Amino acid sequence: MQMEAPPTDRQLLVALRKERNSNSELVETINLHEEVIAARAAIEVAMPNLAPDRAEVAALVENRVSLIEHWELHWDRDSFGMLSQQICEIGARHRQELAGAFEETSALLTGDGDQAASIVGVYLTEGSVQLEEQQAEVEEILPFVLIHVLHPYLQAFATVLAPLIEDEQWYQRLCPVCRGAPDFGFLEEQVGGLRLLCSRCDVAWAYKRGECTFCGNSERKTFAYYLGEREVYRLYVCDDCHRYLKVLDGRHTSAKPLLPIQRILTIGMDISAREQGYR
Repeated sequence: MQMEAPPTDRQLLVALRKERNSNSELVETINLHEEVIAARAAIEVAMPNLAPDRAEVAALVENRVSLIEHWELHWDRDSFGMLSQQICEIGARHRQELAGAFEETSALLTGDGDQAASIVGVYLTEGSVQLEEQQAEVEEILPFVLIHVLHPYLQAFATVLAPLIEDEQWYQRLCPVCRGAPDFGFLEEQVGGLRLLCSRCDVAWAYKRGECTFCGNSERKTFAYYLGEREVYRLYVCDDCHRYLKVLDGRHTSAKPLLPIQRILTIGMDISAREQGYR
């Protein structure tokens, strides 16, 4: 089975707006993400001119090479800077206690172009960016900003490449397109197979059940799941690496949902997991 291209931001906006009336307790969270996704959707990003063929993609995937390691992600510094400023302004309005950190983050990403390019390069390669000790608050919110600022470029990249990947060839812990880590999972309605959602480009790929998707731990004493308040959700936690994964059980849903919207609607599970020491 071929992987699917990620949903567009305009699709996500339509779905998110529909959720507002039935999730009154999440209005503030929905408003924040609606503004962020609308800002992303306004950025004009051309589809990358990669011209890959299926045999080339198949060879890379067979050798466990994510496609971003072969085809470089191109992003426009001007639109990147503009979107960085917008995302930080939105974040500061909704999280006033972090307004100073968002302002510093904006300066970090819109000032020295070489510095911004270096930060993006490290983030795409390593998955995180280490800053100076006095910038702890900035380091905390930087992943949120980078995920959203880079999303239009990663989404276009994934739209071209993901449909060329044969699902059964991968089964790795990181995204086959951009090497992003998963931040959500979906148990398929037919056979209960697990699909992971990339935190960066929104591609979903198949992975085996019964082990931690971050470190591979499969010991029942240290890897388990808890049912959410609504039993359709599960929270997988690992006491070896102290990571967690939110999972939607599609066997108990009437229709296949847009997973990027589900990660927003389950923000309460993130809070609960972090309060218990998971990350």
